[in-house]
Parts: sequence; C-alpha cells; structure tokens
Amino acid sequence: MAPVSALSDTGALCYYIDMFITPHTSAAIWISTKVTDPVLAFAFGLISHFILDIIPHGDEDIGSHKKTKRGRFIYMMKVATVDVILSVVLVYFYITRHQDYNRPAMAGAIVGAWLPDVAWIVIENFKMTALYWYIVWHGRIHNAFNWRYSPVYGVPFQIIVTLLILKVSY
Repeated sequence: MAPVSALSDTGALCYYIDMFITPHTSAAIWISTKVTDPVLAFAFGLISHFILDIIPHGDEDIGSHKKTKRGRFIYMMKVATVDVILSVVLVYFYITRHQDYNRPAMAGAIVGAWLPDVAWIVIENFKMTALYWYIVWHGRIHNAFNWRYSPVYGVPFQIIVTLLILKVSY
C-alpha cells in the first residue's frame, strides 16, 4: 500500500495508506507475459501503476477507526505487511508454475510497478522536501475522479481486479 500524504489542519504532514500493492504486482506479472525486453517491461510497469492508481479503489479510509495516530500507523503497517506478503506469494506461485518465464522482464515489470510507491515512502520518510512535488502529483492521480467509497467495497474490488489480471496472465 502506498502512503498518501496530506497536510493536516495544523499544517503538519501526516499520511494514510492508499491502494494495495497486490494489484500492481498482478499487473507486473501480466506485463512480463507480454513483454520480453526488461526496460520496456519496467516502463509498462511504471505506466500500469499510475493507470491503476487513477481507478478509485476504496481503501483510503483503512485504519480510520483507530483513535490515535500511533494506532493508525501500527494498524496500517500490519495491513501493508500482509499486502507485501501476498504480492510475494503471487510472484512465487507464478514463477513456480511457469518455468519458462522471462526473469529480466518479470523483474523490470515488478520494479516499475512498485517504484512509484517506494519513491513516495522514501521521499516522505527521509523528508526530501525538494521532492514533495512528486507526492502531491501522485496524490492527484489517486484522486483524479475525486470519488471515494468504503473499504467494504474497495477491498473486494481490488481483490477482483487482482484476480482478473492474474486470470489473463495464466
């Protein structure tokens, strides 16, 4: 999941989590089945990340039930850990069932699909203020439609998107 920055009403930078990484991973797997050039796979992985981020995904309020900032952070880190583990499991199951997969293309697509969120985390956690424009820009992509819905609908939606992408990958 990618952290989404927001300035609180006091002006302090805070974040919440938005979009699971698992759909991005499934898109990377699919890309690696269509593209053999690792540089091109990286580029398509990067593009696919932002395309998926444009789609409203309904997980913006995950953790909002926690009363404290620390409680929200701990909850979100647990959710993010499960998300990353699921992504690794997706890749593992794919590569163990497809011995002929293109390793460089798979690596390129995954790096491209994950890089936008990793960059966000690095920029925010290391307080690289000169690069905050990227966080604002990426946040605008997430909110392109300015439409939100409950995690009750958003989480199943992302699971369905992930499964559909995986279905066309096999």
